[in-house]
Amino acid sequence: MIFEPDKNEVDIINTIHKYNESEYVLIRLTPTMINKNNTDANALFRDLLKSKGIVDYDKLPNGGGNGKKISAKLLLNSSVQDVKVNLYKVAGKRSDRRFSIYGIKKMWEAGKVSRGDLLYITVTELHGANQIVILNMTNNVPSEEVLTKVFGIDQVADTASRLIPQVKKIAQAGFHKNSKGIGKVSPKDVGDTLEFLLGIKTNNNQEADFEGKIEIKSKTGKTLDTLFTLRPQFGGTAVEQIEENDRSRVSAFTRLYGYDSDKHVGYKSLYITIGTRKAPQNSIGFFLEVNEEGRRVELRKMNISTNEDELAAYWTFSSLKCELHRKHPATLWVKAEQRINGDTAEFRYLEAELSRSPQFTTFLSLIKSGGITYDWRGYTTPTGKYQGKNHGNAWRIRGKNRRLLFGGIETINLISDHDFDRG
Repeated sequence: MIFEPDKNEVDIINTIHKYNESEYVLIRLTPTMINKNNTDANALFRDLLKSKGIVDYDKLPNGGGNGKKISAKLLLNSSVQDVKVNLYKVAGKRSDRRFSIYGIKKMWEAGKVSRGDLLYITVTELHGANQIVILNMTNNVPSEEVLTKVFGIDQVADTASRLIPQVKKIAQAGFHKNSKGIGKVSPKDVGDTLEFLLGIKTNNNQEADFEGKIEIKSKTGKTLDTLFTLRPQFGGTAVEQIEENDRSRVSAFTRLYGYDSDKHVGYKSLYITIGTRKAPQNSIGFFLEVNEEGRRVELRKMNISTNEDELAAYWTFSSLKCELHRKHPATLWVKAEQRINGDTAEFRYLEAELSRSPQFTTFLSLIKSGGITYDWRGYTTPTGKYQGKNHGNAWRIRGKNRRLLFGGIETINLISDHDFDRG
């Protein structure tokens, strides 16, 4: 279960992410957790601890006495306190995974935590070793001085200090010709032109655009923001059954589930947005489902006749998390406008936001709420050799949710209204 923060808690989390770039999990304290000191170690919590070398729950013997007892840091107000936690599996066949924070009832009695408080749990390196750090998002919120002491300063600032002046200089120079020259304008041209002006060569490098640390995204209009493209896996699905070659399965998916194309006559097309089960955003039965225990995001297909659904494709948590962090250690989101001058498009760059530290827990939460969707975009032949085009199926986010996904957003003044003529 992902414990959803309220608006005030979201603001606090975003402040923390100016300092902490590591992944985190959220736990909402219940009376049982406080009175019995017995909290479920969900899949995200277990994955976090395993990835940081703290504990592998699968290797623990059953019984609370056989758990791993370690030190942790509790950040409250202006203090950093030492606490003990026990990571264990209960006795019995179910082997439920649990953890406890020693002295949590006394903390409640002292007013340090309350029922309903949202705890933020992360792992960071302190004194040369990874250590669990616990923060309260609801009461006794840690000060920025404490956050700086524990997590340090954001490393993106140094790279941004070189990028931002260059973008400002480009913006203040007014309109720039499309770097590809004359012809029909493609949505990606505005970004390609900015990268050309910055001296960034177009390549297939999967790392962030500027010095490997800051991704640059530019667009005109109010379209959704593209986060990254990542092909799904098809093991155990109908696509696997009809196509042996894994490299051809994206095309096979379009062939299997697509519709007769009006634009590309004689082809099968699949241009759809895919959201949650409650709000799928397409009329042919596809939706996304977060499978925490299976550690994957599933693309499922509803059979309208039987009202049953089946697995159509999936992405593992690890692959999604890797791509999110690789593409967005930090991102400069640049808003531009476009005009046509003769037979060539021209772009002017107006506003920018710098985001940092995407959070995978929030990424999953936004999939569940519909704030992040997946676009399938392509067409292919209905039979025989695959011919057609895959436009890069992409994970996309609504602009208003950008501040939720990223740990910190800084608005950057590229140019003031009186610096240029909108005519």
